[in-house]
Amino acid sequence: MLVRKLGLLSFFLGAGAANAQAPSAAPAAYPSHPAAVQQRVMPGGYPQGAHSGRYSEYLPAGYPAQAAPGQPAPVAAPGQPAPVAAPGGAPCGEACPQPCPEVCPTACGCYPNSRVWASAEWLYLATSGQALPPLVTASTTGGTGALVPGNTLVYGNQRVNNEFRNGLLVNAGIWFGDDRRFGLEGNFLYLGDSSEGVAVSGSGAPGTPLIARPFFNAVTGLPDSQLVAVPGSLAGTVTVTGQNSFIGGGFNFLHNLCCSPCGRLDLIYGYQYFNLSDDVTITEDLLTTTTTPGGLPAGFRFQIRDNFQTDNSFNGGVIGLAAERQFGAIVLGARAAVALGNMNQVVTIQGTTIATPPGGAPTTGVGGLLTQTSNIGRYEQNEFAVAPMIGLKLGVQVTKHVMVFGGYNFIYLSNVARAGDQIDLRVNPNLIPPPNGLGGPAVPAFAFRTTDFWAQGVSAGLRLSY
Repeated sequence: MLVRKLGLLSFFLGAGAANAQAPSAAPAAYPSHPAAVQQRVMPGGYPQGAHSGRYSEYLPAGYPAQAAPGQPAPVAAPGQPAPVAAPGGAPCGEACPQPCPEVCPTACGCYPNSRVWASAEWLYLATSGQALPPLVTASTTGGTGALVPGNTLVYGNQRVNNEFRNGLLVNAGIWFGDDRRFGLEGNFLYLGDSSEGVAVSGSGAPGTPLIARPFFNAVTGLPDSQLVAVPGSLAGTVTVTGQNSFIGGGFNFLHNLCCSPCGRLDLIYGYQYFNLSDDVTITEDLLTTTTTPGGLPAGFRFQIRDNFQTDNSFNGGVIGLAAERQFGAIVLGARAAVALGNMNQVVTIQGTTIATPPGGAPTTGVGGLLTQTSNIGRYEQNEFAVAPMIGLKLGVQVTKHVMVFGGYNFIYLSNVARAGDQIDLRVNPNLIPPPNGLGGPAVPAFAFRTTDFWAQGVSAGLRLSY
Protein backbone atom coordinates (compact mmCIF):
# COMPACT_ATOMS: atom_id res chain seq x y z
CA MET A 1 0.00 0.00 0.00
CA LEU A 2 2.87 2.42 0.94
CA VAL A 3 4.64 1.78 -2.33
CA ARG A 4 1.48 2.52 -4.30
CA LYS A 5 0.98 5.86 -2.42
CA LEU A 6 4.61 6.95 -2.99
CA GLY A 7 4.30 6.13 -6.67
CA LEU A 8 1.11 8.14 -6.96
CA LEU A 9 2.75 11.13 -5.15
CA SER A 10 5.72 10.97 -7.51
CA PHE A 11 3.38 11.01 -10.46
CA PHE A 12 1.64 14.20 -9.29
CA LEU A 13 4.95 16.01 -8.41
CA GLY A 14 6.35 15.17 -11.83
CA ALA A 15 3.22 16.38 -13.57
CA GLY A 16 3.30 19.60 -11.53
CA ALA A 17 6.90 20.27 -12.51
CA ALA A 18 6.10 19.67 -16.16
CA ASN A 19 3.17 22.05 -15.96
CA ALA A 20 5.40 24.71 -14.35
CA GLN A 21 7.92 24.49 -17.21
CA ALA A 22 5.50 24.35 -20.16
CA PRO A 23 2.70 26.92 -20.24
CA SER A 24 -0.65 25.34 -20.95
CA ALA A 25 -2.70 26.58 -23.83
CA ALA A 26 -5.69 28.70 -22.93
CA PRO A 27 -9.07 27.16 -23.61
CA ALA A 28 -10.27 27.97 -27.05
CA ALA A 29 -13.21 29.88 -25.63
CA TYR A 30 -10.96 32.01 -23.36
CA PRO A 31 -9.95 35.31 -25.03
CA SER A 32 -6.18 35.87 -25.39
CA HIS A 33 -4.60 38.80 -23.58
CA PRO A 34 -2.33 41.46 -25.10
CA ALA A 35 1.39 40.77 -24.91
CA ALA A 36 1.81 43.69 -22.51
CA VAL A 37 -0.14 41.88 -19.80
CA GLN A 38 0.97 38.31 -20.47
CA GLN A 39 3.25 38.52 -17.43
CA ARG A 40 2.27 39.81 -14.01
CA VAL A 41 4.54 42.66 -12.92
CA MET A 42 5.51 43.52 -9.37
CA PRO A 43 5.68 47.15 -8.12
CA GLY A 44 8.90 48.89 -9.22
CA GLY A 45 9.09 47.13 -12.58
CA TYR A 46 10.44 43.80 -11.37
CA PRO A 47 8.95 40.67 -13.07
CA GLN A 48 7.42 38.26 -10.59
CA GLY A 49 9.96 35.72 -9.48
CA ALA A 50 12.97 37.65 -10.76
CA HIS A 51 15.86 38.36 -8.40
CA SER A 52 17.55 41.74 -8.11
CA GLY A 53 19.79 43.50 -5.65
CA ARG A 54 16.69 45.11 -4.18
CA TYR A 55 15.84 41.82 -2.41
CA SER A 56 19.35 40.41 -2.04
CA GLU A 57 19.25 40.60 1.73
CA TYR A 58 16.67 37.77 1.74
CA LEU A 59 18.92 35.38 -0.21
CA PRO A 60 21.23 32.80 1.36
CA ALA A 61 24.96 33.48 1.32
CA GLY A 62 26.61 32.51 -1.96
CA TYR A 63 23.42 32.83 -4.01
CA PRO A 64 24.55 33.94 -7.50
CA ALA A 65 23.78 37.55 -8.43
CA GLN A 66 21.26 37.98 -11.23
CA ALA A 67 21.48 40.45 -14.05
CA ALA A 68 19.35 43.56 -14.14
CA PRO A 69 16.85 43.62 -16.99
CA GLY A 70 18.77 43.87 -20.26
CA GLN A 71 22.19 43.19 -18.64
CA PRO A 72 24.26 39.97 -18.76
CA ALA A 73 24.68 38.13 -15.50
CA PRO A 74 28.07 38.50 -13.77
CA VAL A 75 30.19 35.41 -14.26
CA ALA A 76 32.76 34.29 -11.75
CA ALA A 77 36.27 33.43 -12.93
CA PRO A 78 37.33 29.80 -12.46
CA GLY A 79 38.07 29.21 -8.82
CA GLN A 80 36.72 32.64 -7.81
CA PRO A 81 33.48 33.46 -5.96
CA ALA A 82 30.66 35.01 -7.92
CA PRO A 83 30.84 38.83 -8.07
CA VAL A 84 28.69 40.71 -5.61
CA ALA A 85 25.94 42.85 -7.04
CA ALA A 86 25.81 46.56 -6.25
CA PRO A 87 22.44 48.12 -5.49
CA GLY A 88 20.56 47.76 -8.77
CA GLY A 89 22.12 44.42 -9.68
CA ALA A 90 25.47 45.09 -11.44
CA PRO A 91 29.01 44.87 -10.06
CA CYS A 92 30.01 48.32 -8.73
CA GLY A 93 32.32 50.21 -11.06
CA GLU A 94 31.90 47.95 -14.08
CA ALA A 95 28.53 48.70 -15.63
CA CYS A 96 28.33 52.49 -15.47
CA PRO A 97 29.35 54.04 -18.79
CA GLN A 98 31.64 57.03 -19.02
CA PRO A 99 30.70 59.74 -19.50
CA CYS A 100 27.63 59.24 -17.38
CA PRO A 101 24.40 59.44 -19.39
CA GLU A 102 21.73 62.05 -18.80
CA VAL A 103 19.52 59.48 -17.09
CA CYS A 104 21.69 57.40 -14.80
CA PRO A 105 21.00 53.66 -14.98
CA THR A 106 20.16 52.06 -11.67
CA ALA A 107 22.77 49.33 -12.08
CA CYS A 108 25.91 51.46 -11.92
CA GLY A 109 26.88 51.56 -8.25
CA CYS A 110 28.78 54.43 -6.64
CA TYR A 111 30.26 57.31 -8.70
CA PRO A 112 32.97 57.53 -9.99
CA ASN A 113 34.34 54.46 -11.77
CA SER A 114 37.96 55.53 -11.24
CA ARG A 115 40.08 54.30 -8.33
CA VAL A 116 42.94 56.85 -8.43
CA TRP A 117 43.18 60.42 -9.66
CA ALA A 118 45.59 63.35 -9.95
CA SER A 119 45.00 66.95 -11.00
CA ALA A 120 47.05 70.07 -11.66
CA GLU A 121 45.33 73.44 -11.42
CA TRP A 122 46.59 76.86 -12.52
CA LEU A 123 45.53 79.56 -10.06
CA TYR A 124 45.06 83.27 -10.64
CA LEU A 125 44.41 84.73 -7.19
CA ALA A 126 44.34 88.15 -5.58
CA THR A 127 45.14 88.54 -1.88
CA SER A 128 44.13 90.99 0.82
CA GLY A 129 47.64 92.47 0.84
CA GLN A 130 49.34 94.23 3.73
CA ALA A 131 48.96 97.81 4.95
CA LEU A 132 51.86 100.26 4.96
CA PRO A 133 51.94 103.51 6.99
CA PRO A 134 53.10 106.81 5.41
CA LEU A 135 56.76 106.27 4.51
CA VAL A 136 57.94 108.86 1.94
CA THR A 137 57.02 112.53 1.55
CA ALA A 138 58.06 115.42 -0.70
CA SER A 139 57.86 119.18 -0.53
CA THR A 140 58.39 121.92 -3.08
CA THR A 141 57.61 124.80 -0.70
CA GLY A 142 60.65 124.54 1.57
CA GLY A 143 58.83 122.43 4.15
CA THR A 144 60.39 119.83 6.40
CA GLY A 145 58.75 116.75 4.89
CA ALA A 146 56.70 116.07 8.00
CA LEU A 147 53.09 114.92 7.73
CA VAL A 148 51.65 118.41 7.80
CA PRO A 149 49.60 120.42 5.28
CA GLY A 150 51.71 121.64 2.38
CA ASN A 151 53.79 118.49 2.07
CA THR A 152 52.94 115.65 -0.32
CA LEU A 153 52.70 111.97 0.61
CA VAL A 154 54.67 110.10 -2.07
CA TYR A 155 54.38 106.54 -0.81
CA GLY A 156 52.63 104.67 1.98
CA ASN A 157 49.26 104.81 3.71
CA GLN A 158 48.14 102.07 1.29
CA ARG A 159 47.93 98.32 0.76
CA VAL A 160 50.58 96.44 -1.20
CA ASN A 161 50.97 92.84 -2.43
CA ASN A 162 47.23 92.65 -3.17
CA GLU A 163 47.45 92.19 -6.94
CA PHE A 164 46.43 89.07 -8.90
CA ARG A 165 49.24 86.54 -9.27
CA ASN A 166 49.79 83.08 -10.68
CA GLY A 167 49.83 79.93 -8.61
CA LEU A 168 49.57 76.15 -8.71
CA LEU A 169 47.33 73.63 -6.88
CA VAL A 170 48.15 69.91 -7.15
CA ASN A 171 45.80 67.22 -5.85
CA ALA A 172 46.00 63.42 -5.90
CA GLY A 173 44.04 60.64 -4.23
CA ILE A 174 42.88 57.05 -4.13
CA TRP A 175 39.68 55.19 -3.25
CA PHE A 176 40.02 52.14 -1.02
CA GLY A 177 38.08 49.20 -2.48
CA ASP A 178 35.73 48.85 -5.41
CA ASP A 179 32.82 50.36 -3.51
CA ARG A 180 34.67 53.73 -3.29
CA ARG A 181 33.20 54.54 0.10
CA PHE A 182 36.51 55.56 1.72
CA GLY A 183 39.49 57.37 0.24
CA LEU A 184 42.58 59.48 0.89
CA GLU A 185 43.77 62.62 -0.91
CA GLY A 186 46.73 65.00 -0.64
CA ASN A 187 47.18 68.56 -1.91
CA PHE A 188 49.87 71.22 -2.33
CA LEU A 189 49.29 74.92 -3.05
CA TYR A 190 51.82 77.51 -4.19
CA LEU A 191 51.10 81.17 -4.91
CA GLY A 192 53.75 83.14 -6.74
CA ASP A 193 55.70 85.66 -4.68
CA SER A 194 54.62 89.29 -4.80
CA SER A 195 57.09 92.17 -4.67
CA GLU A 196 56.30 95.83 -5.15
CA GLY A 197 57.58 99.17 -3.96
CA VAL A 198 59.03 102.50 -4.96
CA ALA A 199 62.37 104.30 -5.26
CA VAL A 200 62.34 108.08 -4.84
CA SER A 201 65.46 110.15 -5.54
CA GLY A 202 66.52 113.74 -5.14
CA SER A 203 69.70 115.15 -6.68
CA GLY A 204 70.06 117.94 -4.13
CA ALA A 205 70.32 120.49 -6.92
CA PRO A 206 68.71 123.90 -6.34
CA GLY A 207 65.05 123.93 -7.31
CA THR A 208 64.54 120.16 -6.88
CA PRO A 209 61.98 118.79 -4.39
CA LEU A 210 62.84 118.01 -0.81
CA ILE A 211 62.47 114.27 -0.09
CA ALA A 212 61.95 112.96 3.45
CA ARG A 213 60.80 110.09 5.64
CA PRO A 214 58.06 111.17 8.06
CA PHE A 215 57.71 110.11 11.69
CA PHE A 216 56.16 111.34 14.92
CA ASN A 217 58.75 112.85 17.27
CA ALA A 218 58.16 111.26 20.68
CA VAL A 219 60.28 113.93 22.45
CA THR A 220 58.63 117.05 21.05
CA GLY A 221 55.24 115.46 20.44
CA LEU A 222 55.13 116.91 16.91
CA PRO A 223 55.28 115.52 13.37
CA ASP A 224 58.88 115.33 12.16
CA SER A 225 60.95 113.81 9.34
CA GLN A 226 64.36 112.47 8.38
CA LEU A 227 65.74 114.23 5.31
CA VAL A 228 66.69 112.21 2.24
CA ALA A 229 67.30 114.93 -0.34
CA VAL A 230 67.62 118.67 0.35
CA PRO A 231 68.21 121.19 -2.46
CA GLY A 232 71.72 122.55 -2.25
CA SER A 233 73.09 120.28 0.49
CA LEU A 234 71.98 116.62 0.37
CA ALA A 235 71.37 114.10 -2.42
CA GLY A 236 69.77 110.77 -1.73
CA THR A 237 67.46 107.90 -2.63
CA VAL A 238 64.89 106.13 -0.47
CA THR A 239 63.62 102.72 -1.55
CA VAL A 240 60.64 100.86 -0.10
CA THR A 241 59.98 97.20 -0.96
CA GLY A 242 57.12 95.01 0.23
CA GLN A 243 57.22 91.26 -0.40
CA ASN A 244 54.83 88.40 0.29
CA SER A 245 54.77 84.60 -0.19
CA PHE A 246 52.04 82.03 0.47
CA ILE A 247 52.09 78.23 0.33
CA GLY A 248 49.98 75.41 1.76
CA GLY A 249 49.41 71.68 1.76
CA GLY A 250 47.75 68.82 3.60
CA PHE A 251 45.82 65.58 3.34
CA ASN A 252 42.21 64.49 3.88
CA PHE A 253 40.37 61.26 4.49
CA LEU A 254 37.20 60.89 2.41
CA HIS A 255 34.13 59.20 3.90
CA ASN A 256 31.16 58.83 1.57
CA LEU A 257 27.82 59.99 2.98
CA CYS A 258 25.70 59.15 -0.05
CA CYS A 259 26.23 58.42 -3.71
CA SER A 260 24.51 57.55 -6.96
CA PRO A 261 25.83 56.30 -10.30
CA CYS A 262 26.53 59.89 -11.33
CA GLY A 263 27.31 61.78 -8.13
CA ARG A 264 28.48 61.63 -4.54
CA LEU A 265 28.67 63.60 -1.29
CA ASP A 266 31.68 62.98 0.98
CA LEU A 267 32.69 63.99 4.46
CA ILE A 268 36.31 65.18 4.47
CA TYR A 269 38.56 65.37 7.52
CA GLY A 270 42.31 65.65 7.83
CA TYR A 271 45.23 68.05 8.29
CA GLN A 272 46.06 71.43 6.72
CA TYR A 273 49.21 73.59 6.70
CA PHE A 274 49.62 77.17 5.49
CA ASN A 275 52.59 79.54 5.58
CA LEU A 276 52.28 83.29 5.01
CA SER A 277 55.45 85.41 5.01
CA ASP A 278 55.95 89.17 4.61
CA ASP A 279 58.94 91.44 4.31
CA VAL A 280 59.08 95.25 4.32
CA THR A 281 62.47 96.86 3.74
CA ILE A 282 63.22 100.60 3.70
CA THR A 283 66.70 101.75 2.65
CA GLU A 284 68.33 105.15 2.25
CA ASP A 285 71.52 106.07 0.44
CA LEU A 286 72.51 109.67 1.27
CA LEU A 287 75.45 111.85 0.23
CA THR A 288 76.20 115.38 1.41
CA THR A 289 76.89 117.77 -1.46
CA THR A 290 78.11 120.68 0.71
CA THR A 291 79.07 121.14 4.31
CA THR A 292 75.86 120.72 6.28
CA PRO A 293 74.64 122.95 9.13
CA GLY A 294 75.61 120.09 11.44
CA GLY A 295 79.24 120.34 10.31
CA LEU A 296 79.36 117.26 8.08
CA PRO A 297 81.74 117.77 5.15
CA ALA A 298 80.74 117.29 1.55
CA GLY A 299 81.06 113.66 0.40
CA PHE A 300 79.89 112.14 3.72
CA ARG A 301 77.78 109.05 3.00
CA PHE A 302 74.99 107.40 5.03
CA GLN A 303 73.40 104.02 4.29
CA ILE A 304 70.34 103.34 6.43
CA ARG A 305 68.25 100.17 6.50
CA ASP A 306 65.01 99.22 8.30
CA ASN A 307 63.69 95.68 7.89
CA PHE A 308 60.47 94.08 9.17
CA GLN A 309 59.77 90.38 8.59
CA THR A 310 56.82 88.21 9.62
CA ASP A 311 56.33 84.45 9.30
CA ASN A 312 52.97 82.81 10.02
CA SER A 313 52.71 79.00 10.13
CA PHE A 314 49.27 77.44 10.52
CA ASN A 315 48.73 73.80 11.52
CA GLY A 316 45.19 72.55 12.01
CA GLY A 317 42.58 69.87 11.58
CA VAL A 318 40.12 70.02 8.68
CA ILE A 319 36.45 69.07 8.49
CA GLY A 320 34.09 69.73 5.60
CA LEU A 321 32.05 68.41 2.68
CA ALA A 322 32.89 67.66 -0.95
CA ALA A 323 30.33 66.96 -3.66
CA GLU A 324 30.51 66.10 -7.35
CA ARG A 325 27.76 65.45 -9.93
CA GLN A 326 28.02 64.45 -13.58
CA PHE A 327 25.48 65.36 -16.28
CA GLY A 328 26.52 63.65 -19.48
CA ALA A 329 30.00 65.01 -20.19
CA ILE A 330 29.55 67.96 -17.78
CA VAL A 331 30.87 67.68 -14.22
CA LEU A 332 29.96 70.05 -11.37
CA GLY A 333 31.96 70.06 -8.14
CA ALA A 334 31.85 71.95 -4.86
CA ARG A 335 33.85 71.83 -1.66
CA ALA A 336 33.53 73.69 1.65
CA ALA A 337 35.76 73.03 4.64
CA VAL A 338 37.20 74.76 7.67
CA ALA A 339 40.52 74.13 9.40
CA LEU A 340 40.89 74.86 13.12
CA GLY A 341 44.31 75.03 14.72
CA ASN A 342 47.35 76.97 15.86
CA MET A 343 48.92 80.00 14.18
CA ASN A 344 52.59 80.40 15.05
CA GLN A 345 53.57 84.05 14.51
CA VAL A 346 57.21 85.18 14.30
CA VAL A 347 58.23 88.83 13.87
CA THR A 348 61.85 89.84 13.21
CA ILE A 349 62.93 93.51 13.26
CA GLN A 350 66.42 94.59 12.15
CA GLY A 351 68.09 97.92 11.44
CA THR A 352 71.54 99.35 10.68
CA THR A 353 73.16 102.69 9.89
CA ILE A 354 76.51 102.78 8.07
CA ALA A 355 78.37 106.10 8.11
CA THR A 356 81.37 106.61 5.82
CA PRO A 357 83.35 109.90 6.00
CA PRO A 358 85.15 111.14 2.87
CA GLY A 359 88.20 108.93 2.41
CA GLY A 360 87.58 107.18 5.74
CA ALA A 361 86.47 103.76 6.96
CA PRO A 362 82.77 102.98 7.43
CA THR A 363 81.28 102.53 10.89
CA THR A 364 78.10 100.57 11.55
CA GLY A 365 75.54 101.45 14.19
CA VAL A 366 72.57 99.45 15.43
CA GLY A 367 69.24 100.83 14.24
CA GLY A 368 67.95 102.80 11.29
CA LEU A 369 65.04 105.23 11.62
CA LEU A 370 61.99 103.08 12.45
CA THR A 371 64.14 100.31 13.92
CA GLN A 372 65.98 101.13 17.13
CA THR A 373 67.31 99.30 20.16
CA SER A 374 63.80 99.79 21.58
CA ASN A 375 62.14 97.41 19.08
CA ILE A 376 64.88 95.43 17.30
CA GLY A 377 64.66 91.70 17.99
CA ARG A 378 62.80 88.46 17.32
CA TYR A 379 59.31 87.96 18.76
CA GLU A 380 57.10 84.86 18.71
CA GLN A 381 53.62 83.88 19.87
CA ASN A 382 50.94 81.24 19.19
CA GLU A 383 47.27 82.04 18.60
CA PHE A 384 44.17 80.02 17.79
CA ALA A 385 43.14 80.51 14.16
CA VAL A 386 40.50 79.38 11.69
CA ALA A 387 40.98 78.78 7.96
CA PRO A 388 37.76 78.39 5.90
CA MET A 389 38.23 77.13 2.32
CA ILE A 390 35.76 77.08 -0.58
CA GLY A 391 36.19 75.59 -4.05
CA LEU A 392 33.86 75.39 -7.05
CA LYS A 393 34.52 73.79 -10.41
CA LEU A 394 32.87 73.18 -13.77
CA GLY A 395 34.46 70.45 -15.89
CA VAL A 396 34.09 68.56 -19.14
CA GLN A 397 34.87 64.84 -19.29
CA VAL A 398 36.85 64.80 -22.54
CA THR A 399 37.57 61.06 -22.39
CA LYS A 400 36.98 58.31 -19.87
CA HIS A 401 40.23 59.23 -18.11
CA VAL A 402 40.66 62.97 -18.82
CA MET A 403 38.68 65.96 -17.56
CA VAL A 404 39.40 69.67 -18.10
CA PHE A 405 37.85 72.19 -15.73
CA GLY A 406 37.71 75.75 -14.52
CA GLY A 407 36.75 77.03 -11.10
CA TYR A 408 36.83 79.48 -8.22
CA ASN A 409 38.82 79.22 -4.98
CA PHE A 410 38.68 81.14 -1.69
CA ILE A 411 41.00 80.79 1.32
CA TYR A 412 40.86 82.75 4.57
CA LEU A 413 43.27 82.87 7.53
CA SER A 414 42.59 84.58 10.83
CA ASN A 415 45.15 85.89 13.34
CA VAL A 416 48.14 86.56 11.11
CA ALA A 417 50.93 89.09 11.70
CA ARG A 418 51.71 91.28 8.67
CA ALA A 419 55.02 93.09 8.36
CA GLY A 420 53.53 96.49 7.58
CA ASP A 421 51.42 96.38 10.73
CA GLN A 422 54.53 96.03 12.95
CA ILE A 423 55.91 99.46 11.95
CA ASP A 424 55.70 102.11 14.69
CA LEU A 425 56.03 105.69 13.41
CA ARG A 426 56.82 107.05 16.88
CA VAL A 427 60.56 107.72 17.10
CA ASN A 428 62.80 109.02 19.86
CA PRO A 429 65.48 110.97 17.93
CA ASN A 430 67.91 110.52 20.83
CA LEU A 431 68.15 106.81 19.93
CA ILE A 432 69.04 107.32 16.26
CA PRO A 433 72.66 106.16 15.68
CA PRO A 434 74.87 107.37 17.12
CA PRO A 435 72.67 107.80 20.23
CA ASN A 436 73.28 111.04 22.13
CA GLY A 437 72.49 109.67 25.57
CA LEU A 438 69.76 112.21 26.33
CA GLY A 439 67.21 109.49 27.09
CA GLY A 440 63.52 109.75 26.35
CA PRO A 441 60.76 107.23 25.69
CA ALA A 442 61.67 103.77 24.38
CA VAL A 443 60.08 104.15 20.96
CA PRO A 444 59.60 102.89 18.34
CA ALA A 445 58.18 100.00 20.39
CA PHE A 446 57.05 96.51 19.46
CA ALA A 447 53.65 95.00 20.15
CA PHE A 448 52.03 92.11 18.25
CA ARG A 449 49.46 93.50 15.84
CA THR A 450 47.39 90.84 14.09
CA THR A 451 44.87 90.91 11.29
CA ASP A 452 43.43 88.46 8.74
CA PHE A 453 44.40 87.30 5.25
CA TRP A 454 42.44 86.03 2.27
CA ALA A 455 43.15 84.87 -1.25
CA GLN A 456 40.55 84.35 -3.95
CA GLY A 457 40.32 83.99 -7.71
CA VAL A 458 39.80 81.73 -10.70
CA SER A 459 41.51 78.54 -11.81
CA ALA A 460 41.81 76.13 -14.73
CA GLY A 461 43.13 72.58 -14.66
CA LEU A 462 43.36 69.02 -15.89
CA ARG A 463 42.39 65.85 -14.02
CA LEU A 464 43.49 62.31 -14.87
CA SER A 465 41.67 59.33 -13.36
CA TYR A 466 41.98 55.55 -13.69
